[in-house]
Amino acid sequence: MKDTNTKINNRCKALSGVTKSIGANSNSFQRAIVLQSSHKPNKRIHGIILRYKEGLEDVGIQIKSHSIKDLIKGYCPISIIGSPYGSDSFNIFPFMGRKPMITGLEQIEILFQTQGTAINERDISVTLIIEELEDNSDIQTDKNPFYILAGTCEGVDPNKEDFKAIILGNDFSTDIKIHGAICRYKNGLDAVGIDIYSNSIERVGGLIEGEMTLSNLGSRFNSSSFHMFPFPGRKAILGLDGELQILLTTKTETVNARDVSIALVVEGA
Repeated sequence: MKDTNTKINNRCKALSGVTKSIGANSNSFQRAIVLQSSHKPNKRIHGIILRYKEGLEDVGIQIKSHSIKDLIKGYCPISIIGSPYGSDSFNIFPFMGRKPMITGLEQIEILFQTQGTAINERDISVTLIIEELEDNSDIQTDKNPFYILAGTCEGVDPNKEDFKAIILGNDFSTDIKIHGAICRYKNGLDAVGIDIYSNSIERVGGLIEGEMTLSNLGSRFNSSSFHMFPFPGRKAILGLDGELQILLTTKTETVNARDVSIALVVEGA
C-alpha cells in the first residue's frame, strides 16, 4: 500500500546493522542489533529493509527503544517484514501514518527469537530509513500511529474446516482500524482456505466473504517481493480487548506449527 501522507523536506539517511549470533530455540527475544545515529536531531523512522539467510524465515522480530514501545505486538516472523538474501527485488516495509520517533542519540534495539535454527553472525541485515528533523516540534499530531499486530499458526490436520489457527488480541489500549494484511506460508499450502473472524466485526460486508485461499491473501515464505493485501474504504474496527481469529480450512494438506504467519497493519484511534 502506497503511503502518501508524508511530505519529506528534511535530510534522510540509512541507519544499518547486522546480527550477532543467537543460539537455536532461544525461547525469548534476544538483542542482536543496536542502531544509533551520531547526529543529534530528533528522527522519524519511515521504514525498514530486512534481509536474511534462507532457513530463518520463522525467526521472530521486535523493535524497541526508549520511545518505541508497541510498534510490533505478537510474534512477527522476519519473513513478514523482509526477504531472503539473493532476492531480486528491493523490499521496504513502510511505517504508515504517524511515524515512530526517536530522540537524537537514542539507541534502537532489534531483537530476535529463534526457533529450530540458530542465527550466525551477519545472517540478518537491517536498515532503517530515517528522517532528521530540523524542527523538533514536527511530530505529526494530525495523524494516528500505526502498529503491526502479528501471529503464527498452530498445527492443523487435514480435512479441517475453519480451524482456529491464530488468535490476535487487541491490547493496544485503544480501538484499532485494520488497513491491511501481510500473510506468508510454506510451499504446498497455496490452496488452504483462510478467513478472518471476530465477534466485534460485522460479518455481512466484513473482511472476507466466500472462500479465500492463502495464495490470494499472501505469498510463500522467501518470496522476493513485499505483498500487502489492502482493505480499502471504511476500515473494520477491532474494539479494545477484542480478538481476531484466523481460521484455516484444509483438504489433504497438513499445516504444521509456524507454517502460516500473518501480520495486520492497524491504526490506533
